[in-house]
Amino acid sequence: MFPGQQPRQALSPTAIQRVFKRANAAAGVAKTGAIHALRHAFATHQLEAGLPVHRLQRLMGHSSLQTTLRYIHWVPSYREGEGELDLIARLGQANG
Repeated sequence: MFPGQQPRQALSPTAIQRVFKRANAAAGVAKTGAIHALRHAFATHQLEAGLPVHRLQRLMGHSSLQTTLRYIHWVPSYREGEGELDLIARLGQANG
């Protein structure tokens, strides 16, 4: 996904993290986190935009829906009353 100078050799995780930290500093981002935070942000934004959780599960490469459901607590609409059970009920309706 992140090719290095040699087209068939990927960048190391350390190199990717270093580039990410430099980009944060250049952008003036004070709160620095690991690059894995981008994965969490992607999942949260997809749920906020209305992506069905089963589609997010596939995009994230999760074999278990339970793994994907851990992102729900970051989405305000789910914190304010729509819980996992409602989400699972809607998932059943989407497949029906």
